[in-house]
Amino acid sequence: MKLLIISDTHKEFENLIKIMETENPEAVVFCGDVTEDAEELSYVYKDIPFAIVKGNCDYYDKKNEEEILLEVKGKKFLVTHGHLYHVKQGYIDLEIRAREIGADIALFGHTHRPYLKEGEVVLFNPGAVVNGEYGIINISEEKVDFVHKKI
Repeated sequence: MKLLIISDTHKEFENLIKIMETENPEAVVFCGDVTEDAEELSYVYKDIPFAIVKGNCDYYDKKNEEEILLEVKGKKFLVTHGHLYHVKQGYIDLEIRAREIGADIALFGHTHRPYLKEGEVVLFNPGAVVNGEYGIINISEEKVDFVHKKI
Protein backbone atom coordinates (compact mmCIF):
# COMPACT_ATOMS: atom_id res chain seq x y z
CA MET A 1 0.00 0.00 0.00
CA LYS A 2 1.28 3.44 -0.93
CA LEU A 3 0.66 6.11 1.73
CA LEU A 4 1.22 9.79 1.05
CA ILE A 5 2.33 11.60 4.21
CA ILE A 6 1.93 15.38 4.18
CA SER A 7 2.10 18.20 6.69
CA ASP A 8 2.27 21.96 7.03
CA THR A 9 0.53 22.93 3.81
CA HIS A 10 -0.15 26.53 4.84
CA LYS A 11 -2.47 27.17 1.86
CA GLU A 12 -0.12 25.79 -0.82
CA PHE A 13 -2.97 23.92 -2.50
CA GLU A 14 -1.23 23.95 -5.88
CA ASN A 15 1.63 21.95 -4.35
CA LEU A 16 -0.89 19.44 -3.00
CA ILE A 17 -2.44 18.88 -6.41
CA LYS A 18 1.01 18.41 -8.00
CA ILE A 19 1.94 15.88 -5.32
CA MET A 20 -1.31 13.94 -5.72
CA GLU A 21 -0.99 13.83 -9.50
CA THR A 22 2.64 12.71 -9.27
CA GLU A 23 2.18 10.04 -6.61
CA ASN A 24 -1.36 8.65 -7.06
CA PRO A 25 -1.43 7.30 -3.48
CA GLU A 26 -3.82 4.71 -2.09
CA ALA A 27 -4.31 6.74 1.12
CA VAL A 28 -3.28 10.13 2.52
CA VAL A 29 -2.16 10.99 6.05
CA PHE A 30 -2.14 14.68 6.95
CA CYS A 31 -0.07 15.66 10.00
CA GLY A 32 -1.60 19.07 10.66
CA ASP A 33 -1.36 22.78 10.01
CA VAL A 34 -4.16 24.00 7.81
CA THR A 35 -6.52 21.05 7.94
CA GLU A 36 -8.79 22.96 5.56
CA ASP A 37 -6.28 22.18 2.79
CA ALA A 38 -6.42 18.44 3.49
CA GLU A 39 -10.21 18.49 3.73
CA GLU A 40 -10.52 20.32 0.39
CA LEU A 41 -8.11 17.81 -1.16
CA SER A 42 -10.25 14.96 0.16
CA TYR A 43 -13.26 16.45 -1.69
CA VAL A 44 -11.29 16.42 -4.94
CA TYR A 45 -10.02 12.84 -4.40
CA LYS A 46 -13.19 11.26 -3.00
CA ASP A 47 -12.12 7.66 -3.62
CA ILE A 48 -8.95 7.92 -1.52
CA PRO A 49 -9.13 7.58 2.28
CA PHE A 50 -7.73 10.49 4.27
CA ALA A 51 -6.56 10.56 7.90
CA ILE A 52 -6.28 14.12 9.22
CA VAL A 53 -5.01 15.58 12.50
CA LYS A 54 -4.90 19.22 13.46
CA GLY A 55 -1.81 21.23 14.32
CA ASN A 56 -0.98 24.38 16.25
CA CYS A 57 -2.21 26.62 13.39
CA ASP A 58 -5.63 24.93 13.25
CA TYR A 59 -7.21 27.10 15.94
CA TYR A 60 -10.77 26.86 14.68
CA ASP A 61 -10.78 23.17 13.74
CA LYS A 62 -13.31 21.52 16.05
CA LYS A 63 -13.71 18.43 13.88
CA ASN A 64 -10.27 16.78 13.81
CA GLU A 65 -8.30 15.35 16.73
CA GLU A 66 -4.75 16.33 17.70
CA GLU A 67 -3.62 12.72 17.45
CA ILE A 68 -4.97 9.47 16.11
CA LEU A 69 -3.84 5.86 16.02
CA LEU A 70 -4.10 4.08 12.67
CA GLU A 71 -3.40 0.49 11.76
CA VAL A 72 -2.24 -0.41 8.25
CA LYS A 73 -1.08 -3.89 7.25
CA GLY A 74 -0.48 -4.80 10.90
CA LYS A 75 1.60 -1.70 11.70
CA LYS A 76 0.32 0.87 14.19
CA PHE A 77 0.83 4.53 13.36
CA LEU A 78 0.63 7.42 15.82
CA VAL A 79 -0.33 10.47 13.76
CA THR A 80 0.13 13.90 15.35
CA HIS A 81 1.40 17.33 14.42
CA GLY A 82 4.22 17.29 16.95
CA HIS A 83 3.72 20.56 18.80
CA LEU A 84 2.23 18.74 21.81
CA TYR A 85 5.44 16.73 22.07
CA HIS A 86 7.86 19.64 21.65
CA VAL A 87 9.48 18.18 18.51
CA LYS A 88 11.28 21.44 17.76
CA GLN A 89 13.35 20.79 20.90
CA GLY A 90 13.78 17.02 20.42
CA TYR A 91 11.91 13.79 19.77
CA ILE A 92 12.00 11.94 23.08
CA ASP A 93 8.49 13.01 24.20
CA LEU A 94 7.03 11.84 20.88
CA GLU A 95 8.91 8.55 21.08
CA ILE A 96 7.69 7.97 24.65
CA ARG A 97 4.08 8.65 23.60
CA ALA A 98 4.36 6.26 20.65
CA ARG A 99 5.70 3.50 22.90
CA GLU A 100 3.03 4.25 25.51
CA ILE A 101 0.20 3.56 23.04
CA GLY A 102 1.93 0.68 21.26
CA ALA A 103 2.68 2.46 17.98
CA ASP A 104 5.33 1.11 15.63
CA ILE A 105 5.63 4.39 13.71
CA ALA A 106 5.08 8.03 14.70
CA LEU A 107 4.16 10.44 11.89
CA PHE A 108 4.48 14.15 12.60
CA GLY A 109 5.18 17.59 11.15
CA HIS A 110 5.61 21.00 12.82
CA THR A 111 9.39 21.43 12.30
CA HIS A 112 9.12 21.90 8.49
CA ARG A 113 12.14 19.56 8.20
CA PRO A 114 12.13 16.02 6.80
CA TYR A 115 13.22 13.51 9.42
CA LEU A 116 13.57 9.74 9.70
CA LYS A 117 14.81 7.77 12.68
CA GLU A 118 14.46 4.01 12.53
CA GLY A 119 14.52 1.98 15.72
CA GLU A 120 12.08 0.39 18.14
CA VAL A 121 9.69 3.16 17.13
CA VAL A 122 10.18 4.76 13.71
CA LEU A 123 9.86 8.57 13.68
CA PHE A 124 8.95 10.07 10.29
CA ASN A 125 8.40 13.72 9.40
CA PRO A 126 7.62 14.29 5.70
CA GLY A 127 8.76 17.91 5.74
CA ALA A 128 6.47 20.78 4.79
CA VAL A 129 4.27 20.94 1.70
CA VAL A 130 4.71 24.73 1.83
CA ASN A 131 8.37 23.96 0.93
CA GLY A 132 7.38 21.33 -1.66
CA GLU A 133 8.32 18.44 0.65
CA TYR A 134 6.35 15.28 1.39
CA GLY A 135 6.81 11.63 2.27
CA ILE A 136 5.84 8.28 0.85
CA ILE A 137 5.49 5.10 2.86
CA ASN A 138 5.24 1.87 0.92
CA ILE A 139 3.93 -0.81 3.23
CA SER A 140 3.50 -4.51 2.56
CA GLU A 141 3.21 -7.60 4.71
CA GLU A 142 7.00 -8.03 4.50
CA LYS A 143 8.42 -4.52 4.87
CA VAL A 144 7.90 -0.79 5.26
CA ASP A 145 9.86 1.69 3.12
CA PHE A 146 10.11 5.40 3.99
CA VAL A 147 10.95 7.95 1.29
CA HIS A 148 11.31 11.74 1.45
CA LYS A 149 10.48 13.61 -1.75
CA LYS A 150 10.33 17.16 -3.06
CA ILE A 151 8.37 18.55 -5.99
